[in-house]
Amino acid sequence: MCRKAWVLLAAIGVAVLSRSAGATELPNKAPAAVPAYDWSGLYVGANLGYGGSRANWTNLRSSPAATFYDALPGDSFSNRLSGIFGGAQIGYNVQNGRWVYGIEAMLDASAINGDHASTFGAADDQFKANIKALAMVSGRLGYVWDNVLAYGKAGVAVANIRASVSDNVPPTTGAGSDNKWLAGPSVGLGVEYGITPRLSLAVEYDYMRLDSASYQLGGGVGSYLWNLDMRNISIVMAKLNYRINWPR
Repeated sequence: MCRKAWVLLAAIGVAVLSRSAGATELPNKAPAAVPAYDWSGLYVGANLGYGGSRANWTNLRSSPAATFYDALPGDSFSNRLSGIFGGAQIGYNVQNGRWVYGIEAMLDASAINGDHASTFGAADDQFKANIKALAMVSGRLGYVWDNVLAYGKAGVAVANIRASVSDNVPPTTGAGSDNKWLAGPSVGLGVEYGITPRLSLAVEYDYMRLDSASYQLGGGVGSYLWNLDMRNISIVMAKLNYRINWPR
């Protein structure tokens, strides 16, 4: 009888230990938590913003002297530019845990511009610089808190910049303009908020440092050559993005 009791107690002990071991293993077998908001995938969107810069002008050549030109080689001035811009972007994100890696391309039309009234000679030359278009291709690195993404970006920017001058005051009048595409590095910071699984809204700041260039403003009557240095461009914008392949 005693032997049977020990056998029964041993069987009960084995059963209890087996049950406890199985219960201990259950949390390890639970599936990993799925992120509440997934930033991965292809997206397209639109943006609208405001930007500014400073144009630094230096005259390189003014010939012949009998034309409408007021400035002489070495004369220089600077003027501020500001205005709105807007366009579209397309990008792709890959999320790994809380980190998001991506690439984005943006193309915008721009009305960032600024005027300057000459103080040289007869002081009747009217100068203007316009940023007509902006484009950026950037890599992005971000960190997420559910549906909030904070990110930095770096890449290459290009801008179409038009320089022009006009003189409408007799006896010598004339006008000329020139366009150049200028390039340089760009960096930026932004915060993006997921409104719905497909829609997100971002606020972003970008800085571009472009090359300088020489602009021929003689208007076909001679050489009125200026170096235009507009290296530092700062822009802020709001961006609305739509994820095409969500949910996957």
